[in-house]
Order: sequence, then C-alpha cells, then structure tokens
Amino acid sequence: MKKMISSIVLLALVSSMIFTSIPVSVYADSQSDSLIKLTTQTRDQVKIQLSKVDATQEIKEKFEAGSEQIELLIEAVQNEDKETARKHFLSAMTIFKEIIHEISERPSTSAALSDSSTTVDTSRIAHELDRLERYVAQLKRIAINNGFDLDSSNSDDLIDQARNDLRDGNSDSAISTITAIKQSITELNQILREKTRQYTTDRAISLATKHLEDLDRLIAEAKDIGVSEDTLAKLVDTREQLNSVSDASDVAKIIDEVKKLLSVKKQFEETKIQRIQVRADQLESVYDRLSNQIEDTPELDKARNMLSDLKVLLSEKKSNEAIRMLSSLGNLLKEIENSINIEEEEIQESIEEKTSTLADSKTERIKIKIDRLETSLNNLNDRVSENAAAKRWLNNAFSLLEDAKNHVDDSPDSALDVVMKIEQIIKRIQNTIR
Repeated sequence: MKKMISSIVLLALVSSMIFTSIPVSVYADSQSDSLIKLTTQTRDQVKIQLSKVDATQEIKEKFEAGSEQIELLIEAVQNEDKETARKHFLSAMTIFKEIIHEISERPSTSAALSDSSTTVDTSRIAHELDRLERYVAQLKRIAINNGFDLDSSNSDDLIDQARNDLRDGNSDSAISTITAIKQSITELNQILREKTRQYTTDRAISLATKHLEDLDRLIAEAKDIGVSEDTLAKLVDTREQLNSVSDASDVAKIIDEVKKLLSVKKQFEETKIQRIQVRADQLESVYDRLSNQIEDTPELDKARNMLSDLKVLLSEKKSNEAIRMLSSLGNLLKEIENSINIEEEEIQESIEEKTSTLADSKTERIKIKIDRLETSLNNLNDRVSENAAAKRWLNNAFSLLEDAKNHVDDSPDSALDVVMKIEQIIKRIQNTIR
C-alpha cells in the first residue's frame, strides 16, 4: 500500500510537470541545466520505485528508453538546439509517467500469463495489449518528433491479431502473440537507437562544418588585421584540430573541439577592435613615411581619406567594415611603396651603370653592390625591432654580407651568389614589415 501511494504521488508530480507547470522559459539557455536536473531526478525516483516491484522486461526497456532520451537531451543542450532539447525532455517525462502509472496498478499481468495453472484473466491480457500498444505509439511519437522513418507495421499487425484472438476466446494464442509483440518492440527500440545515434552524429558533423566556415572567416580577418604570428597560428591550429574530427563518428570529440573553437572565437572577438586599431596605427605610420618620401599624389590623397574614414568606423565600432577598409588601405599603400621602390631602383641602376663604366673589373662592381646592400640592411635595422621573424632574416643577411666581403676578391662569382641571396632576403623582410 505504501508503494502504491508513493507511485501515485510521483505519477501526479510528473504529470503536472509535463502538462501544466512547465513555463516556456524553461527551454531558454539559462534554464538548460534545470531541464537536465528535472529529468534525471525523475529518473532516479522511478528507479527507486522499480526496485520495490517485480518489474517486467518491458518496463525495464521502457526505463532504458527514458534514460536514453535524457542522454539525447544533454547532447541537444550542448549543441544549443533548444527545439530538440524540448522534444527529448517531453519524451523522457512521458515515458517515466507511463512507467509510474504501470507500477502503481495491480500486479503485472506477466505473472498471471506465465502461470499455466491459473485461469487466464482476459481483462489482464487486454490491459497488457493496451500497454504494449501505448508503448509502440510512444516509439512512433519519438520517431516523428525527430524526423525518423520507423516502420511499426509488424508490431501493429501483431497487436491486432492478439486482440482478434482474445475476442474469439483464444487466450492461449493471444498470450503467444504477445511474446512476438514484445520481440518486435525490442527490434523497434534497436532501430530507433541506431537512427538516434546516426542523427546525433550527423548533427555534430553539420555543426563542425558550420564552425569551420566561421573559423575560415576569422583567419581571413586575422590576416587583414595583421595579428601576431602566435595568434594566427593558434587559429590555424584550432581549425586543423576541428577539421581532423569533422569526418569522424566520435560525437563527444567533435563537440569538445567545437567548444574549444568557441572559446578561441570569443577571445578573438573580444579583442578585435583593439587589434584593428593596432593595424590602423601601423598603416598610418606607413602613410606618414611615404608622404615624407614623395610629394602629394592622388594616391596619397586617397590613402589619407581612407585613414580618416577608418578612424570613424573604429569610433563607431563597425569592425567588419573597418577590416575591409584595412585591406583596401593596405593594398593601396603597398602599391605606392612599390612605385617608389621602382623609381629608386631605376635611379640606383642608373648610378650603377655610371659606376660600372668607372670600375676596372667585375670585382669592383660586386663591391659596389655590397656597399648598397649594407646601406639597405642598416636602414631596415631600425624598422624590424618588433618583428621577430624579420629580425632573424636581417641577422642572417648581415652574416651573409660579411661572407661576401671576405670572398669578393678571391672568388667574385661566389660573392655574387651571396649578394643575390641577400637581395632576396631584403625583399622578404620588406614584405613582412609592411
């Protein structure tokens, strides 16, 4: 009697949770933990009630189905899929309600059915068929809610057959058919579990693909902003890690990598404006340097206007528009700088041609190139102090320069090869610090 009262109270509580007292806000992100906590507490209470009765195999399978809905609820919450979380929550609570209802009634019909010495109670057989039919209907609802195709025609036909047998007074045949119904339900459960696993995997892979696209955009933005090599490497590494699991079936690992991505993305977004400001300051310094090298030109005027517009965008915190402006301004300044370099190279070539007429040998011409390269390296030395990679290349260039000086007299060809290497390094450094 005490067991029945506890079951009835628990049944009333679960019913009220499902049909009357669940506010809309329970599905909001801030209440996700409450959903999980509510279903797990209900499951634990049902488990306690089951431990006090001789539960049938069907009730045990139904309890497993409810527990599986809780796991799917947890996954849906982790994926921030509110609608799916709601469906799994309602499915779990409905299953537990049915279990509580069954264990609160009279002793199960399984005992009566298994005792051949007892007169068959047709009303209990009918009740068993009603219960099995409700369970099949519950599986159908779960499949429909998740968009699965579930063929339950075999179970439906067996239930109709058992009812006809019972109506015709053939109780033994009805009991035998019930065994077949239970087996068909077990098969439906297995199919539904497999479809649910595949659905969850597909959802996780779709989520990973979406975030891979977001990460590609972030990497492109990072390059435009001119972030440090460490930050860019972190973004690229995160993408590689996520991409390495996006084709796998390990849902937990995919979700874990997505969480890492969201953390990196959040950190990047929080500092985006500051990073854009740093890059804008760098481009403004380039503009100032170029404006001191040449007279005003239409290109310089355009760059000056773009800098002004960029400052306005930053003040209004329009990061996406500011990033596009950064890219355009950077390309324009690079074109101006290239045009200046071409003019300088032409002037330098003219000087070298005049100098070559005065030089008595190939060695003298190489020495002139070495002197010019040394001047260029000294000029770059003041501009690479904050760029570790450029600094390493510059140190390498100075080392090569000394080697060229030492061999120019005894091996002009070797010295010329070194000079060409130094020229390539200088171009690389110039591209890096722009």
